[in-house]
Amino acid sequence: MKKKRNKMKIIIWMLIGLGFAAIEFPGIFIFGKKAYPFVLGVPFLYAYILFWWFYICLVMIFAYRNNWGRSR
Repeated sequence: MKKKRNKMKIIIWMLIGLGFAAIEFPGIFIFGKKAYPFVLGVPFLYAYILFWWFYICLVMIFAYRNNWGRSR
């Protein structure tokens, strides 16, 4: 059981790290200015940030449901 909890913690930390790394990715300014793309009527840069923000919220909900911060 302890091994499973440690593995879950590592997975959650990796998912959170991925989300923050993607939000802070500086290359988005290069890709986002190609042809003024829009995603569902929203400029690409805003849609990109909102997508990753939503992703991190889902990861945090998943972590909360699995008692991520509590030691048993």
